Amino acid sequence: MVRYINAKDRPTEINVRQTVGDGSNTDFTVTQNSTVDKVLVTVNGVAQAPTTDYTISGTTLSFTTAPANNDDIVIREYPV
Repeated sequence: MVRYINAKDRPTEINVRQTVGDGSNTDFTVTQNSTVDKVLVTVNGVAQAPTTDYTISGTTLSFTTAPANNDDIVIREYPV
């Protein structure tokens, strides 16, 4: 889902990905060229700390600890 934060001349897009944890998977897909500085990650509504709770390499966001089964995960990719 894409959300717009600037409805002026050219909207700025936020790519929002929503998924659910399964207790074992630590890797999730993000857009190429995403960095921890361009992403906000929440688990059950709680913001995760970049480089402490997750890292990004290429198109893979990796949690240091797998989100628990049925945890709601939201990954917001901001253009910077």
